[in-house]
Amino acid sequence: MSMNSTLAQPREGVDRARLKATLASWRAEIGVGIALAALIVYFSATASNFLSVANFATLLTQTSVVAMIAVGMTMVIIAGEIDLSVGATVGLAGTVMSLLVVKFGWSLVTASALAVGIAVLIGTFIGALRVIWAIPSFITTLGLLSALRGMGFYISDGLTIGPMPKELDSLWYGSILGLPAPVFLMALTVALGWLVLSQLRFGRHLYAIGGNPITASRYGVSVRTIRIAVFVIVQVLSAIGGVMLVSRLNSGSATVGEHVELDVIAAVIVGGTSLNGGRGRLIGTVLGVMFVAVLRNGMVLAGIDPVVFLIAQGLVIILAVWWSMLRRQRSRADGLA
Repeated sequence: MSMNSTLAQPREGVDRARLKATLASWRAEIGVGIALAALIVYFSATASNFLSVANFATLLTQTSVVAMIAVGMTMVIIAGEIDLSVGATVGLAGTVMSLLVVKFGWSLVTASALAVGIAVLIGTFIGALRVIWAIPSFITTLGLLSALRGMGFYISDGLTIGPMPKELDSLWYGSILGLPAPVFLMALTVALGWLVLSQLRFGRHLYAIGGNPITASRYGVSVRTIRIAVFVIVQVLSAIGGVMLVSRLNSGSATVGEHVELDVIAAVIVGGTSLNGGRGRLIGTVLGVMFVAVLRNGMVLAGIDPVVFLIAQGLVIILAVWWSMLRRQRSRADGLA
């Protein structure tokens, strides 16, 4: 046997090992991609008008707010935290903004800026309770889920506030660079999120905190600052989503955004982001968002009771968490082998 063939065999073995490791690291994204494709094939055969350009354009537009918030939620969960209050922030931000414009004559820009400013305060509050008093974010945001929704009802007297100025219509019904405005904003948010997570030091530190915050702190990572920052990011995206939905509905209401947190968290978990922190990619989140959106859209077009979707969504979350735990146990076993 020649020396070249002897050298080639180990090289081929290394290449196979690298390919296997790469596929293993993308197992979650590949899985949800296959599941999404299967779902599209199924509803194409069972739901009329599902496989049409108009339907998919509508689906992308309607999914934009969930996708934008999911970008921030991905960062939160990678950090080993969670935020259950995002849906309530959507409703509160939209209510505050519409109230200031309709009742007090504020400009759209100033009212929207204040709504986003309130979201910054909410995110800072959640983060401060977490890093100063070690109150789990699950507990804080579960309480805020109720409190923020109640604030929205209180300041609006439980009423829908509108109509809004026509200038706001372009935020939902206008176009930017040939794309519907919501789709453009969604794409921009995903692109910026990818840049933060994969190209910037903030993203590397975020993964380190989710993996082991004590070790990250020893290596000079500002754990407290980054934890507060991710809550601010997801809250700001929620407030922007609330303003976008005011544009869509031409009014603000505290009821807007109900169950958004379920859609967002389901999408992120289905997309492969680990609830234990330290693992996740935005490509998986985008696929997860599309999976949840296609599931809802297809069931509606197929004439299935919307209540069934809530059942299916809950089961999907349970299965996704179960699969995530299996992958984690398998990774540990491979590491010990």
